[in-house]
Amino acid sequence: MGDNGTRVASLGTCAVALCLAVSALVGPAPPVAAQPKPQQPAVPAQTPAQGKPPQPPAPGQAPAQAKPPAQAGLPNAKDLPSSFDVCTGLTGAKAAKKVEACNEAIAQGGLSMPELAVAYLQRGLSESGPSSDTRSKADYRQSIRILSDLILAQPLNPYLYIQRGVVHQQIGEADRAIVDFSDAIRLAPKETAPLIHRGIILYIRKDNSDGAIADLTAALALKNCEVSAWINRGIAYKRKADLDQAIKDFTDGIKCLPPNVQPVNTKELPDNVTKVLLKQRDKDNHWALLAAFAYYQRGLVLYDKQLYDKSIADFTQAIYYNPDDAAPFVGRGAAYMYKNETHKAIADFTEGLRLAPKQAFAHIQRGIAYQLTGDPDAALADYTAAIEITPKDPLPYVNRGIVLYAKKGKFDAAIADFDEALKLNPEEINALINRGITYRQKNEPDRAITDFRRAISLGLRTANLLAVLPKNRDRKAAALAEQVAHAYYQRGMALIDKQDYDGALEDFNRALEITPDEARPYLGRGAAYLRQGKAKEALANFDKAIELAPGRANVYFERGSAFHRVEDYKRAIADYTESIRLDPKEPLAYINRGMAEIFVNKIDDAIDDFDSALRISPDDVNALIQRGFAYGLKKDFGDAFADNTKALELAPDNPTAVFYRAQIQALRGNTEQALEDYNTAQRLQPANPRTYAARAMIYLELGDYDSAIDDLDQAIRLRPKDATQYLNRGIAYFGKGDWANAITNYGEALKADPKMFQALNNRCMTKAVLGKDLDGAAADCDAAQALSPRDPFTILNRGLIELKRGEFARAIAQYDAALAIDGRRARAYYGRGMAKLKMGDKSGGDADIAMAKAMLPNVAEEFANYGVR
Repeated sequence: MGDNGTRVASLGTCAVALCLAVSALVGPAPPVAAQPKPQQPAVPAQTPAQGKPPQPPAPGQAPAQAKPPAQAGLPNAKDLPSSFDVCTGLTGAKAAKKVEACNEAIAQGGLSMPELAVAYLQRGLSESGPSSDTRSKADYRQSIRILSDLILAQPLNPYLYIQRGVVHQQIGEADRAIVDFSDAIRLAPKETAPLIHRGIILYIRKDNSDGAIADLTAALALKNCEVSAWINRGIAYKRKADLDQAIKDFTDGIKCLPPNVQPVNTKELPDNVTKVLLKQRDKDNHWALLAAFAYYQRGLVLYDKQLYDKSIADFTQAIYYNPDDAAPFVGRGAAYMYKNETHKAIADFTEGLRLAPKQAFAHIQRGIAYQLTGDPDAALADYTAAIEITPKDPLPYVNRGIVLYAKKGKFDAAIADFDEALKLNPEEINALINRGITYRQKNEPDRAITDFRRAISLGLRTANLLAVLPKNRDRKAAALAEQVAHAYYQRGMALIDKQDYDGALEDFNRALEITPDEARPYLGRGAAYLRQGKAKEALANFDKAIELAPGRANVYFERGSAFHRVEDYKRAIADYTESIRLDPKEPLAYINRGMAEIFVNKIDDAIDDFDSALRISPDDVNALIQRGFAYGLKKDFGDAFADNTKALELAPDNPTAVFYRAQIQALRGNTEQALEDYNTAQRLQPANPRTYAARAMIYLELGDYDSAIDDLDQAIRLRPKDATQYLNRGIAYFGKGDWANAITNYGEALKADPKMFQALNNRCMTKAVLGKDLDGAAADCDAAQALSPRDPFTILNRGLIELKRGEFARAIAQYDAALAIDGRRARAYYGRGMAKLKMGDKSGGDADIAMAKAMLPNVAEEFANYGVR
């Protein structure tokens, strides 16, 4: 089988093309994993009592809940929470109830001016539903007006400035908030609250981490156990990428928590609970929230340092203290992802999404987890949900595109997603790489190379990667380096598709300079060396890839693909089998093994493999196409067309499906329908050489040699080093009687593949027919016979040479040898009969010629064309 999949045709025997679906031979790039994003709420300042860090609950033990003490008798009305208390959140009421309470408190008119300002602020924070933004902004403005009036009356009251600063902070007026907190610091230099609030604004709103650290350090100098100062300074250090100092600050904050902090208590309390008890619960919950936030933030930093076990432990503590917060579930799920504990990750992402449904990051990460566990439909649903939440984020488009091409065979839909990602961010390297891979699968290597070249250019422009040692890279730099290395690898594979093996090796070497411990470039080098006939070098590179990644299914898959492309089907099948053992939920491995099994005539095994792929991914277009073709080989044309039709329903105008429908039509003998489908496939994909090559085979069978030559010209233009197409063009010229051009094309085939038996055999025959270089003809036949000693075509051609030389006894010996292998060869009888006649054996000659004509009526005309009369 040639590089484009067309079976080599010997002279006089034109076979229907069998084509490898290149789409199934390209492993997908890994999904893009986004990083968990810390939430940055302003942590209120409070001075705790110093104590030991809280202890986690024992395994299996339910966390204790804070319970109000028993009350003697009914409380007085003044001791019960007022509407203002409900408005400010003392009772833990839901937002809608808080709005009602705030409305009531404001309407009653008994609030002090500071309380009224707080009521408007709280109502603004709790608004929801239509026009809620407008109502909230009006409330915030009213709160600011009240506080401004109070400040005019009490210009030396620092707490009024703090309160107004909080409202300014809430509505995004960072500069005004900073002025208010600065005035409060000036008026109350011993207070930590304004320092902490100003520090928070500096790092969140002004990206001034150094200024934030200075303020938070000043707060800690006033109160060394100010938990919120430790936590917020830790966040500021994290933003400066000083992860070790951040961890130290979070740890110091945790040490300052009071002993025996209990989880947040959100249990609904009876209406007669007193304000005293509610305030105590509010205080306890405050500490629980601080504890949860401190552990969560430290968990994020540990995650960034790739200390996943410690990160998981901190996220678990955060969940213990505040089980209703989605963030630590999502963070823990992300850490589980890096530990390849995907089922635990899915459970955490699911819980996080239950608590807070509109989280694009959680959907993306859960989508990756579903993809890794072999559930492409669930992955697609999550990526689609992420796109709906954040339609301007290219990441979910990239990941959805990967599933579409790798698991569903929907190349055009995948390209549409990558196009959208690149509209949103023209420098999205992963979109370029994966679009390039999809173009490779569509047999469009030039477009693929363009994308890979662009990805490499962007990556190298972003960072001088080769100057960065792997051990010194941070996560972002390492990810960028891996992207560029992967782009080099993929461009190398595309260059192999174009038969530029030296260029491919150069790209694989560049990939290894960036990521020397990555297996894929070694696999690529092995594939290139195999194509160059350098088996020893190829096997050494394959062995190195396995050594680097002994348990990775994709390594065996890629090595199997390399063996597949050089027609070493036994080794290919063995590698695909190992890949399936390591990852039994990857449909591509079953598809490729099935395709290899077709070429060793194990059609039923191939169908079983395509069935397995479709059980994993029922609408996998590739599996349907290939199974349909396998049914066609079994002459089960009803099932063949049913599978192909379903593939086209899933992916209308899919050129690969149309191409294989042409193959099935040809197998059925429907030549006109086959040509129509090849024409359609060529129109849909005009740069695919295998369509021209396959259509040329039909023209050869029809004896339309000029049309065959035209198509083979196009196939050779697109793949100028494809020996098979030169061979077939030589056959077409031979059919026209253009012996010189036939010999030239067989010579070009042998330049591309010096051991191509069919080209040697056919050139031998053509030289014998031409009669000008019988010694050269004999040399070609000798070389062909060395490759296949018992091939009857070569022996027949040797007989023709001896006839042309006038060595009739030798000619008879050659024809005898051919008939000893296969006694049904008309040309052997005719050639032997002609030799016997030349030697005077008329009866023997006439008998052989009569036998030949009975088997092949036009045999005499054929030999006359060869110059034998």
